[in-house]
Amino acid sequence: MRPLWPHALALVFLLTTLCGACAHPVRVYPLAPDDPRPRALIAAWNGWARQRLGLRARAALAVDGPDAHFRVRQVLVVERPSRLRVEVLGFLDQTVAVLVIEGSRYEFFDAENRAYESGEVHDGLLWQYARIDLTPGEAIDLLLGAPILDPTLHPVRAAASGAGAIWADLVDERGVVRQRVGFDREGRLVEFEVRDTAGALEWRARFEDYAEVDGDDVAHTIALEGSAGRSRAEIELRDVDLAPDVPNGLFSLRAAKRRPRARIPRAAPLRLTSRR
Repeated sequence: MRPLWPHALALVFLLTTLCGACAHPVRVYPLAPDDPRPRALIAAWNGWARQRLGLRARAALAVDGPDAHFRVRQVLVVERPSRLRVEVLGFLDQTVAVLVIEGSRYEFFDAENRAYESGEVHDGLLWQYARIDLTPGEAIDLLLGAPILDPTLHPVRAAASGAGAIWADLVDERGVVRQRVGFDREGRLVEFEVRDTAGALEWRARFEDYAEVDGDDVAHTIALEGSAGRSRAEIELRDVDLAPDVPNGLFSLRAAKRRPRARIPRAAPLRLTSRR
């Protein structure tokens, strides 16, 4: 039998995080394997998350990593399953750069240098332009504040805190942990980990500062940590609209492509960073 103490330590660490800056130690207790609460929470969350289809917001993004440290202001438009527009704003709210994704294609426009790029969406696209260690699909889910948990995984080693938080590992058919989730007492997702086929951490996200928007709870701060400290990012949302009226063509820059512009500079990659 495998020792249980590593999982107990993980519970204490996670639930301390969920509690925040608590003045008193968090009381943690394991749940019985047949306790229905973890499965019920996961099913309820997925049912709710699937209804979160779109979002428009202003955002402040901070990224820190081995080769990137920047702070930018953005306007975001997100639509499931595969539409994303990120407009980077300069000092006077002028557009500095725009990245759009629609389906399998992306376009990027550097307004300062009149430089345009386009191509097929790939998993490293956001790392290339913004040093965000997520696939475009993962980023869309997180910006919506509503990642859908893998329904083929099974909750094990669940635990609860005295404050009502619930935590569980989600394992595949081999018993390998592929996701780790934490819910607060209101059933809102506050921590989410994704792991690879060997169980190693790929990335971890925290959802904080929930506030009501149009009768629905929305996390207004999302913190992201990549594996092995590769990158850290935090995004703060404001002026959130969950039912944006998106005009036709918002996820296409073809109109900009038709205008004359300078050749794309090749000395350094274009990025979604401020050029002040």
